[in-house]
Amino acid sequence: MSADIRLMHWPDRDREDYERLAAAISRVRAVAAQGRGEIVASMPSGPEEPDDADRARALLAQRRARDAAAGDLAELFGEPGWDILLVLFVAFEEGRPLRMAEIVTAFGLPLRVAKRWLDVLTMRGLVRVDTATDSASLTDEGVTLALRCIARA
Repeated sequence: MSADIRLMHWPDRDREDYERLAAAISRVRAVAAQGRGEIVASMPSGPEEPDDADRARALLAQRRARDAAAGDLAELFGEPGWDILLVLFVAFEEGRPLRMAEIVTAFGLPLRVAKRWLDVLTMRGLVRVDTATDSASLTDEGVTLALRCIARA
């Protein structure tokens, strides 16, 4: 699903419209049942809620679009720690570790910056780095933090 982050939360007005429509369909069914007629009307379903991985992907896409629009000034918006957590969360949801090269190329981070942030995230217990495979993955604490932040985004 490639949901736009703005559409992830159902606006109250739309929710009220849906509830009025559902109530109207229920009234029509009741009237039809009284007249022993039969009416076929299905209940509309609300918008599908994106899962956490889709939310993380949408956040990453927005961040990349913002950076592209900012051009040379993109460094003003830098949050390498959050970017790394997001990309590691997506990899976690896909069931794969992320190689260091993928982290560096995902955001155009200099290698030294990516390694410095991975060291910080590792010291905080959020990320584990496997030097044998040159890959990184989230710890349980990292997954919990990512989920908490993504749910409120």
